[in-house]
Amino acid sequence: MSFQLSIITINYNNAFGLKKTMESVAVQTWKSFEHIVVDGNSTDESVNIIKSFDYKNLNWVSEPDTGIYNAMNKGIDKASGKYLLFLNSGDVLESTNVLAKVHGYFEKNYSVLSGNIIFNEERGARLRVHPEKMTFSYLVGNAISHPSTFIKRELFEKYGKYDEDFKIVSDWAFFIKVLGLSNETYMMLPETITIFDVEGVSTQQENLKNIYKERNEVLKKYFPRIYNNKNDTYIFSKFISNHKRLKNLMLIEEFPFFRKVTTIILTTIGFILKPFKSSK
Repeated sequence: MSFQLSIITINYNNAFGLKKTMESVAVQTWKSFEHIVVDGNSTDESVNIIKSFDYKNLNWVSEPDTGIYNAMNKGIDKASGKYLLFLNSGDVLESTNVLAKVHGYFEKNYSVLSGNIIFNEERGARLRVHPEKMTFSYLVGNAISHPSTFIKRELFEKYGKYDEDFKIVSDWAFFIKVLGLSNETYMMLPETITIFDVEGVSTQQENLKNIYKERNEVLKKYFPRIYNNKNDTYIFSKFISNHKRLKNLMLIEEFPFFRKVTTIILTTIGFILKPFKSSK
């Protein structure tokens, strides 16, 4: 049986987040979808959480995987929907009628449909609205929000699944490939789709340096003849300069003196704070 939509959820030892995600899917008023849960052989209560749901068209597996994109690719292999939505454990659909509001857009046959997403951060909720018209600067300098984007399944058959050599930015690379290199069609949806779990890998502070590193590797791989020197890297840094933390990391890496000064400052701060931390 084929569906208009396959929702793919990957999970590893996040029973609490998985329950939230599955609850948001189970209560949708529009039901013409399948939900595929790919669990990475979790040792917490995740499998019991999955078993506690019995809504129609739930398909799941729990087995070891080699990482985030390996799990996503397993979900793609199992999917039969015209469109795929990657809603990972911890992410939730914004309301019970989100899918009811957007499924009509599937008939328009665009390759990529991107809706709004809410980042539920400590300092408050932040709404990201994708541009009405996709541009090169947005595609390269920002990131299309994976959990609020419906992707035609046939794109993965045509261009290949997620590159498992990249650990953090393979979804970004996929959008560069299909929208940038291959001119597939894009449409902005005027609806908020997902509330995003800010505890994910791509939003963790310690991974920002790896994100920038992997993005550079993607551009070198896709544009080997033209993206090949420090000036290109500098131009790329300008595209993502709206991300202050990444910009600061790039400046530190570019100038060894500042890197040394930063290391000394952080070491000093850590030494000063150590007695307070140990006294807790």
